Amino acid sequence: MLHEIEDLEKERARVSARPDADSAPPVLAFFEVTVDGDPEQYAGRLRAVMDAVLGIAASESFDDDELPVDGIPAWFPAVCRGGASPQAFAAEGRDRYRERTGGEPWDLQNWLSRFDPDLEVRGWAWWDLTRPDGGTDRLRLWADTWGEPFFAWEDLRWLLHACGARTVADPVIAKSPVWAGEPAV
Repeated sequence: MLHEIEDLEKERARVSARPDADSAPPVLAFFEVTVDGDPEQYAGRLRAVMDAVLGIAASESFDDDELPVDGIPAWFPAVCRGGASPQAFAAEGRDRYRERTGGEPWDLQNWLSRFDPDLEVRGWAWWDLTRPDGGTDRLRLWADTWGEPFFAWEDLRWLLHACGARTVADPVIAKSPVWAGEPAV
């Protein structure tokens, strides 16, 4: 999917504030995530990384060998491949990612490259983060997938685990009123 600079800026705005219900597409995908600890802290970590990477995507040249990482919270590069001394929540999330996928942690620059506006490999855009009914340790990350039921999202799975998720369920497509009925986190 092509992510224009204007689209990235709108996506970044949704990371910071819940979008209006009438701006939602007809369908969205959600990823149910269970977390250990405080869901608000988890949400803060997730939003901080997304805000930083979308800022990079909207302003930096992906033609350079390495993208700047100064604005990314320090714990995230530490949990990526080649990083050192990750915080406990991130190390546990990394281990759960390995268990779930059989894959290794993502290289930071490789992960950042997925946000290149010209690449068209990221099949999702952040929509919102909510708490479903009865979900004391459950959150739902909502994504715009342009109505597609099958899309590339391994980069998102890595992020969700790296932020400290205990579990990350496969995506479910739902009509946007389901999203609108859940409180934002």
